[in-house]
Amino acid sequence: MTISAKHKLQLYVIFAASGFSSLAYEILWTKYLSLTFGNTMVAVSVVAATFMAGLALGSLLLGRYVDQKANLLKVYALLELGIAITALLFDPALKVVGQLYIYWTHQLPELPWLVTSINILFSSLLLLPPTFCMGGTFPLMCRFYARRKSGAQIGRLYALNTLGATFGAFAAGFWLIPTIGLSRTGAVAIGCNLSIAMFALLLAKRYGAVDADGMQQATTIPPQLQAIKHRPILLAIALIGFFGLAYEILWTRLLLLFIGNTSYAFSLMLSAYLVGIALGGALYARLAFSGMNEKKLFLTLSALMGLAILASAPYYDKLAYVFQFAYELAEESWWQLSLLSFLVVFAVTAVPTILSGALLPAAVAIVNPGKLQTGKGVGLIVLHNTLGAVLGSLVAGFILLPGLGLLESFRYLAIGNLALVLVLTLYDRKNTAGYRIPLLLAVGVVLILLPGSWNMELINSGIYAYAPKYAKMGGIDKVLGKEKILEMIEGRDCTVAVHESLDGAFRFFSVNGKTDGGTGSDMSTQVLIGQLPLLLHPKPDDVLVVGLGTGITLKGMSDHPTQAITCVEISPEVVKVEPYFAHANGEVLKDPKVTLVINDGRNLLLTDPQLYDVIVSEPSNPWQTGNSNLFTDDFYILAASRLKDQGIFCQWIGLYDITLENLKIATHTFLNTFPKVLVFQSGPDLIMVGANYSLAFDYQQLRNRFAVPGINNTLDAIGIDTPGDLIAAGYLFADDTLRNFSKEADCLNTDDRPILEFSARYNLGEQTLGEYANQNLKALMNARSGKVYLPIRNFGKSPEKISDALKQIGQGYARIGRNVDAANFMRKAEEVF
Repeated sequence: MTISAKHKLQLYVIFAASGFSSLAYEILWTKYLSLTFGNTMVAVSVVAATFMAGLALGSLLLGRYVDQKANLLKVYALLELGIAITALLFDPALKVVGQLYIYWTHQLPELPWLVTSINILFSSLLLLPPTFCMGGTFPLMCRFYARRKSGAQIGRLYALNTLGATFGAFAAGFWLIPTIGLSRTGAVAIGCNLSIAMFALLLAKRYGAVDADGMQQATTIPPQLQAIKHRPILLAIALIGFFGLAYEILWTRLLLLFIGNTSYAFSLMLSAYLVGIALGGALYARLAFSGMNEKKLFLTLSALMGLAILASAPYYDKLAYVFQFAYELAEESWWQLSLLSFLVVFAVTAVPTILSGALLPAAVAIVNPGKLQTGKGVGLIVLHNTLGAVLGSLVAGFILLPGLGLLESFRYLAIGNLALVLVLTLYDRKNTAGYRIPLLLAVGVVLILLPGSWNMELINSGIYAYAPKYAKMGGIDKVLGKEKILEMIEGRDCTVAVHESLDGAFRFFSVNGKTDGGTGSDMSTQVLIGQLPLLLHPKPDDVLVVGLGTGITLKGMSDHPTQAITCVEISPEVVKVEPYFAHANGEVLKDPKVTLVINDGRNLLLTDPQLYDVIVSEPSNPWQTGNSNLFTDDFYILAASRLKDQGIFCQWIGLYDITLENLKIATHTFLNTFPKVLVFQSGPDLIMVGANYSLAFDYQQLRNRFAVPGINNTLDAIGIDTPGDLIAAGYLFADDTLRNFSKEADCLNTDDRPILEFSARYNLGEQTLGEYANQNLKALMNARSGKVYLPIRNFGKSPEKISDALKQIGQGYARIGRNVDAANFMRKAEEVF
């Protein structure tokens, strides 16, 4: 029975839908596993490598199997059902794996390499079953549609599946997760797989053991395809996978500097990359013809891939101007900005990715497995391509980036790309004769010899955060001309740069272009977030600080009655710039009380049972990937479980890049775990100090602490000389008022519904230049009803001490211009004395 044209079309559609669900799972599972294993480059790379290894294994083994199976549509239905079932079991399995991971981390604290190995093992247990099934769907469909020469048909299927994956990556990142959350997005993907399985099973019952052309499937074992005979092309496609994914890793690190480290950015870049792959497969399917010299085509496409990188990479720094134009053109339209950003990303990556997408079906055509061995042939190609890709991602992230930097990594990879073409040309001169390949290689030599360098200021301009500022202040060059870069560190996780004003008055450092600390206007926040909880706590023996930054927060902390201070920093690159701020942080890392740990802060709290008197969390903004995990209700619950009975937790939130609605959600989430809160303002920042008991300053303890030279010097640097200054300058109100402020928030920011993580869409236009901060501060002030009582106890036992304390507070209010409050406290001081 011949399969109808309508059903053939429907099979194409469900194969694209299979790609949709697969990429949705990849985004979801990467997010889930980062919460368990950490958001470091090591953890993320392990997850990605395991995911791809499962695809490769499934492609190889199931590719061999489908060549021998009669009813392919039934097998396809079972594979889709297997994906759905294993995806359904992923969440409960992750809970078990998480407990095992924590147990072994406790047991092996001095063997991090063994813990990483266990990480790989656990990731494999979770990811291999579903990805094995996913990997088998492609060779199966290729076998189902196979012809004597199947290169064009395989290109078409590759394009369709990849196009579906593109929509999956985009929909998951831009629509599903922000709208309905992680678990419901997973339910959508599972429903998609179940629907595919049901439809395929119905067709299997109707048509039985026939292929797409209506021919009865073979039930005999075909002659074995000898992989050793095709070793050159298999090694070549493995290297193409290596170069392709290494380029993708480098592009991701590069483009994050211009579009920001957000979930939107990752989905956008992945979508653009997949569109190029899909177009490559479709282009090959369109242009393939009988008698075509596939070997020469393979070499031509490979050479063009390397040439495209060599020709474009030296100019990537100029993307700062392109993205600045995009931001100005989009104004405050998020979707217009997303479209423009997608077009720019696609323009950067298009040529190499299209060529890469065409090379896989071209490799299948070279192997030419024939109709009866299509599954095995495609499986071998996908296996080698995927394993090469896994190796490429690891080499790019762990060797090339830290060792060579972005630009040189691009150059060396492109040179390797051309070297592959040269070796293959010399190996098979008979099938590659002509002038085309030598000419392309000659062009490559010229491009290699041309000098090229990047403008460090443009690379670290942080367009995604400062485009409105540049537009308002006369352009990128004018603003950047007022500062210089002392050093740029390109690591596996991020790019960190140390900036200094031309007059040397202040320094700051940026992570992926965005300022994350310095000796300028944000000094006050950096100091207070460390000092406030320690001043509130009577005896803070054990302290944890999440985030090193400039090290300024740590300064003076050991002068309190502390015994041990642990600072956990996720980025080794940030640690390397700390010496540039030694004059401001007092070389605090040399303090014997301070221990620096390189790790994900959340992962440290998850795996280390240590209890603390004070935890200070100072990640950057909640709309940034990774940092967002430190603003959820789940994280606050975890942090609270690591506090001693009288423990205190401290967190800051910038008021300048968060909407009023999201600020209410953020504070409501904080209050859900820490019901007793004191709220302070430091410039455009909000500092919340939380606990499960009522907090108040012991005024006499404050005076004693202020008398300690180290503490006094630290606070004096931000203009706070007395306890009165501290209260008057920063204190806003307590939890009752904060609860009144956030009462309209109808949900919590959770791991499953990470609302704040997807709030970058609101950071557009001039509203980020002060409008948000003013609006939020106004709303915070309006939330106060009646008198605001100061959280102070123990003014002193004698009238003289009480009067002196009240005078200090009055003087503090007078210094900041709040004369009515100042007069009120002065009057009370006179009445007491």
